[in-house]
Amino acid sequence: MSGFDRSARTASVIRRRSPGRRPAAALALAAALVGVLSGGPASAAATSTTIGICHGVLNQLASRGTVQANLLKAAARQNADLIGSMTARRTALQEQATDLQAQVDQANQQLAELEAKGVELEEGLKTRHLTLDSISAQQASVADHIATLQKTLFSLQAQRTDVQTRLDTLVAELNDLLPQATPGDAAVLDLQARIAALLVQLNQLGDEIAATEAQLATLQGHLMSLDTQAAAEQAALRGLEAQEKANNDAILAETARLQGLQDELRSAEDQISAIDRTIALGGCAA
Repeated sequence: MSGFDRSARTASVIRRRSPGRRPAAALALAAALVGVLSGGPASAAATSTTIGICHGVLNQLASRGTVQANLLKAAARQNADLIGSMTARRTALQEQATDLQAQVDQANQQLAELEAKGVELEEGLKTRHLTLDSISAQQASVADHIATLQKTLFSLQAQRTDVQTRLDTLVAELNDLLPQATPGDAAVLDLQARIAALLVQLNQLGDEIAATEAQLATLQGHLMSLDTQAAAEQAALRGLEAQEKANNDAILAETARLQGLQDELRSAEDQISAIDRTIALGGCAA
């Protein structure tokens, strides 16, 4: 039997054992066999063999899900330079992924700290608002008390004015009567008694007015103190609101940075996985 007949039988056996292989793979394998038998150039034969091996690897992977170990070893020998380059690239990508993972961890930590600060600022704002609300309620209460005392003071002052007017009238009458009065004159005695009563009433009103004015002064001082406290709380509140805004902006920026780092990390990991798959297939790109 001639060499050509043996090759033809071999090709026929191969075709019978792999009915699911793609026509392109069969053609590539046949071309490689023809090239070897016809004594073509060595470089052409090597190229055909490499292509044929990779077709065989990929066809077995597609049809069976597994590849024969000897075929993978042959492919790895043919693609040694490519695998070496890919291995170096994988090492660089792994270093990059490690660095990116460290940056992702650092960004997550920074974001956690910013979010914790945000919670703290929010609690501070709530406390400031409650304090300011309490001060505002005190201000309103004191202002109402002041208004009531002012009405009381105006009433007392009006009464004092009325008593003073009546007193002045009685004194004038007494002064007119005294030159003609005799000792024990009933009219004089009556005027003197009425004047004495008005003086007592006038003194009482004076005391009440003084006490009311003192209370008003105390309350007005308290109101001024509350106004100062309210202004301080409002300033502190504005400061916390500014800090919260800055912190929220920082959270947004850090979140965007983290997303970018995660995207870069996923890209590096995907490239590493692709390289691993290709190396596992003996350098044949799936």
